[in-house]
Amino acid sequence: MGTLVEAIGLSRRFGTTEAVRELSFSVEAGALFGIVGPDGAGKTTTLRMLAGVLRPSGGDALVDGVSVVKDPEGIKHHTAYMPQRFGLYTDLTIQENIAFYADLYRVPQADRPARLERLYQFSRLGQFKTRLAGQLSGA
Repeated sequence: MGTLVEAIGLSRRFGTTEAVRELSFSVEAGALFGIVGPDGAGKTTTLRMLAGVLRPSGGDALVDGVSVVKDPEGIKHHTAYMPQRFGLYTDLTIQENIAFYADLYRVPQADRPARLERLYQFSRLGQFKTRLAGQLSGA
């Protein structure tokens, strides 16, 4: 199947704090992969870099062949990133939140039905699409 994610000396500094230092790994397509470690180990920083949300201070990573350094916006077509403290509006339904973010990220109207079907299928949120986000478990 080939390599889907590859980090090559990925690093991130915040001032004098080194959050991630020269991290290298690869993940084969179809593999189940997790990042585990104690608080402050750089897990969230690593995921934010892989999602193209945070620019690395050094190194690079390829996601499906796309560089997080050279094309951080292109990465967003290959990833989905949902932080632990995510930004759903609690007074909107799941469906309304998704429509809002689709507008925000300028997802073409013609692409939305297929994308929504995939999203609801893999997330198993379809049964909750009319529920207020604030009424979800963990909200």
